[in-house]
Amino acid sequence: MTKLLLFDIDGTLMDESPTHTASFNYVCQSIYGENVDIYSFPRHGMTDTGILYGLLKKENVPDDQIRNNMKKAFSAMAEYVSANLKPDDYKLLENVEPVLEKLARSTYSLGILTGNLKAIATLRLERSGISSYFVAGGYGDDSRIRSELVDHAIQRFGKPIAREDIYLIGDTPLDIRAARDASVNAIGVATGVYKSTDLKDADLVLESFNEEKKLTEFLKI
Repeated sequence: MTKLLLFDIDGTLMDESPTHTASFNYVCQSIYGENVDIYSFPRHGMTDTGILYGLLKKENVPDDQIRNNMKKAFSAMAEYVSANLKPDDYKLLENVEPVLEKLARSTYSLGILTGNLKAIATLRLERSGISSYFVAGGYGDDSRIRSELVDHAIQRFGKPIAREDIYLIGDTPLDIRAARDASVNAIGVATGVYKSTDLKDADLVLESFNEEKKLTEFLKI
């Protein structure tokens, strides 16, 4: 039976990327001519599309102007991250790689479900050395709505799979909500800015991937 684990990146597999975060201020100024402050924006768990849209709406930029320049903004964001990427931008969290290695040897397939643009996610996963574990993904330029990224991941997976056999793994309440909205299972990992109590609506909550046994027992591996 086919089963799929979809992993968030920031706060789940690796630390938030300082360069990726800074790129929002850069593109809002360079593409839209707006000075914004990404660091005061409640962005955790949002898609890059949603973050950019939210930042610009706060500055009263018209919807059509946001949409018409979005592709250009995403291209500039990816170029900015690529040109300025540093090791802190793809630092893996504790015990991530051993867990991925164990899961990859099981009957589960692994994928990505991230708010990052696909180009940025791909670059960070490659630099961190874990990109080969993942066979499909849903990304922040697929949709503004996080739950819709699951549909894109399923499409890229390319195999018939039941929703009940998909697990979304993330570190924010928005990850849990996206899993519920997409009718898939939710696993919370309290390695980001939220505590385990904030993730209590998940089917399983881990303090970190050091709780490997708790995860594998839940997945019946």
